[in-house]
Amino acid sequence: MTPMRSDLLKLLIVGFFFAVFALYGLNGSPVGAFSSGPPPSLTGAPGEATCAQCHGGGPTGGTLTLTGLPANYIPNQEVTLTVTLTQSNRARFGFQLTAIDDTGKRAGDLIPDDNRTQTLTNAVSGNNRQYINHTLAGSNPSSTGVGSWSFKWKAPAQSVGRVTFYVAGNAANGNGSPTGDAIYTINQSIQPGSSTSPLASVSAASFVPNAPLSSDSIAAAFGANLSPNTVAATTVPLPTELDGTQVIVRDATGDEVNASLFFVSPGQINYHIPIGRSDGRATVTVRRGAADVAQGALQIEQVASPGLFSANANGQDVAAAVVLLIRANGEQTFEPVAQFNTTTNRFEAAPIDLGPDTDQVFLILFGTGFRGRSSLSDVNCAIGGTNTEVLFAGAQPNFIGLDQANVRIPRSLLGRGNVDVVFMVGNRTANTVTINIR
Repeated sequence: MTPMRSDLLKLLIVGFFFAVFALYGLNGSPVGAFSSGPPPSLTGAPGEATCAQCHGGGPTGGTLTLTGLPANYIPNQEVTLTVTLTQSNRARFGFQLTAIDDTGKRAGDLIPDDNRTQTLTNAVSGNNRQYINHTLAGSNPSSTGVGSWSFKWKAPAQSVGRVTFYVAGNAANGNGSPTGDAIYTINQSIQPGSSTSPLASVSAASFVPNAPLSSDSIAAAFGANLSPNTVAATTVPLPTELDGTQVIVRDATGDEVNASLFFVSPGQINYHIPIGRSDGRATVTVRRGAADVAQGALQIEQVASPGLFSANANGQDVAAAVVLLIRANGEQTFEPVAQFNTTTNRFEAAPIDLGPDTDQVFLILFGTGFRGRSSLSDVNCAIGGTNTEVLFAGAQPNFIGLDQANVRIPRSLLGRGNVDVVFMVGNRTANTVTINIR
C-alpha cells in the first residue's frame, strides 16, 4: 500500500479532531466526524468564530470572492453562487458559507451542486443555521492557485428582509499542520426585491407618519393592491385572514405572528399589532396566498405615540368621544361630542352643556397606544389650554386594541366654544382633537 500524501493526511486529521473536539465539548460523548471540511459555525457570522482560531500564519495577498448574488431576491428564487479563493503556491483550499437574516436565523436553502460541496446545520445563540463547505474532493484546487465551489441558494418562501452571506476561506500550504495557512473572510448582503410594494403603518387613530407604535394597539397600513375588495370583519375574535389577505408582524427577535384584521381594502388595512411584540424594528408583510404583496417596517415601543380617534377618521377635527354627565341626584347620562352635517358630509362638534354647578361633566376619549403607560400620573390632558383631571387611562375592555381616557371638563371653560384637547403620555403628545363647550 502506498503511503497517504501528507497534505491529504493533514486535512483528514485536522477535520477529524475539529469535529470530535467540538462534539465532545458540547455533548460529552463521542459521535461520528464529518468526512472532511470544518465543523459548523466558523464563517465569522455574528456569534461565530472563523477558521483562524486554529489555522493561520500563512502569507497574505490572496482573494476570497462570492459571485452570483442578485441585486435583490424574490421569494423562492433559486440562483447559482460561486465562492472563489485565489492564492499562489497553495496545495489545498477550503471554505464555509452561511446565509442568515438580521435576527441571525437561517435564510433560505443552500443546495450542493456536485461532489465538491456538502451541507450541515447547527444552532448558534438559539438560531438554527445551515452551512455549505468543501468536501474531501472539494479541497483539491480547481486550477493552479485557485479553489472554487459552485452551489445553489434558494431564497426563503417569504421575504425575511435583508439576507447576509458570511464566507470563510482557507488557503492551506499542505504541510500536515494548521500552521502556515491563510484565512480570509467576507460578507455580502442583499435586500428583498420589488415584487412587494411599499407599506406604511401608522396609528389608526392619529395617522402620524413615522411614529413608533406599541403592541396591542390598532394600526392602519397603507399601500397598493393590498386586497381586491373592501371587506370588514364581522366576527369576534377578529379573523387573521380577510378576503384571502393576511398581515404578518415579524418583530425585532424574528418572531412572526399573524395580526387580527378589522378590515381590508385595496389601499388600506386596519389591523391589531399582536400582544407581546418585542421593542425594536419590526417588519410588516401583507400576504395573499403564498405571495407577499407589500412590506414595510415600523418601530415598536411599549409606550409609543398615543393616538386619539376623531369622528372624521382623519386624526383631526372633532373627537370621536362621548360626554358623561352626572347630576346631583346621581343620575348619569351620555351625550355625543360630534354631530353629522349633511351639507358638508362631515362630523362637526356638538355643543356640550356643562349644566348647573352641581353637575359633574366628564369627557370620555377613545384612542390607542397608551395602555402601557407607567402610571396614571404619567398621563396629562389639557382642554382649551386648561389642565384637567385624568381619572382613567387604559384599555377599553370591550374592543381589541382600543384605549380609553376619562377626563373631567373644568367649569372654567363655560362658553368657550371650540377648544383643543391636548393629551400626553410622558413626553409624547397625541394628535390634537377638538370639542365644543356651550
